[in-house]
Amino acid sequence: MAWPNVFTALDLSQYTKLIEKLAEDLQSGKIKATDISEDLVRQTYKDLARASAKGYGKSFYNYERNGKQKLSLQQNIYRFSAAKTYQEQALLNSFLLDENGQRRNAAEVKKLALAMNEEFNSRHLQTEVNTFQRTNAQAEKWNKYQEQKDLYPNLQYKTAKDDRVRDDHEAVDDIIKPVEDKFWDKWYPPNGWNCRCYVVQTDKPATSGTPAGNPTLGFQNNPGKTGNPVDPEHPYFIFPDKDARKIRSSFEDLKLKLPQYNEVHKKGSGSLEVSVWADPEDIVQNIAAGKVLVNSLKAKVKIRPHVNSAIKKKYKNPELEINGVVGDLKNITSNSGITNGFKTAKGQMGALKGYTVLFNLDGIKKLDLTAIKEQLNNKISPQRGIKIKSIFINYKGKAIELTRDEIIKRNYKKLDDLVQ
Repeated sequence: MAWPNVFTALDLSQYTKLIEKLAEDLQSGKIKATDISEDLVRQTYKDLARASAKGYGKSFYNYERNGKQKLSLQQNIYRFSAAKTYQEQALLNSFLLDENGQRRNAAEVKKLALAMNEEFNSRHLQTEVNTFQRTNAQAEKWNKYQEQKDLYPNLQYKTAKDDRVRDDHEAVDDIIKPVEDKFWDKWYPPNGWNCRCYVVQTDKPATSGTPAGNPTLGFQNNPGKTGNPVDPEHPYFIFPDKDARKIRSSFEDLKLKLPQYNEVHKKGSGSLEVSVWADPEDIVQNIAAGKVLVNSLKAKVKIRPHVNSAIKKKYKNPELEINGVVGDLKNITSNSGITNGFKTAKGQMGALKGYTVLFNLDGIKKLDLTAIKEQLNNKISPQRGIKIKSIFINYKGKAIELTRDEIIKRNYKKLDDLVQ
């Protein structure tokens, strides 16, 4: 198997500028080592994501098929980029003092910084680009192996069969195991930086036994299943205990500062964009609901970043933005569900001055419009629901928007027309 061409012409000049600026800002006290550089994360992610998309194929940013896997892969690239950035900043910060604890001058710090840049963003980055491209190519292939396993139930491990193959990889060369065997949870390639190993699908019988040995630390996982090109055991993800909480908090902040939206659907002036940091667990239903709004109302919809609420405890994670207004999707399964939908939406909006709610009524087996209207009347009045700008309702592939004023005036013609 010949791997596709990798990127060989990375523009490293931008990294040199970023590292020089970081060194200056650390020396002046403008930033701290735990304040993760947005610019360096963005640049690193750009190069790694570009390579990953080339490896995975043209559907990398199409989330309607295998969307959970693709988002997880892209989020791992971002996490890796942020973790690497932290490690670079921590090393730069260590250059500020010499072995005697005396402050180095700017010229000395710059010299050390440029040497570090050569290692991290020339030699290492090229290896990372090559490996991320190959890893994402293998992740995409995993989907095909799943689809074809009834005909070809096994996978066979293959090395490049030359003197550059690692000993541990050579030990598992030609081993055959079922697609669902736990062997592939650890040994699905690539299994290290610049690893050239691969698998082929086969109906040959499985081999017995597994040699001792492990892949390189950080590659003992199956990216097709976990969505992790590099698993959390990689040394970049190891932070000092005293700084770990601050680093992880800074990283969650980056999700909102660098949401990285990709347009996935468009109709007329309407569009649907998905943040790389959207919740993979809800991506299918959120895209389906967003497309209905775009197709019916030419709405501009964004599926927003999902922040780890265990780290950012006060953040509520509203999922959507519709025509510039933050909102949340509520899939209603009973005629009495509107009331609870409003209640949970209110809790998710925190201190926002205004918001919207999207109700999807497709889960109601027998729709009772009278009950729906009564709940809307109860929750939105001149005195109640002050922050609700409007609501959206999806039903059987169509959508309407009811403004706050229309609900207060009991003007439900659009709702009546929607369900007829």
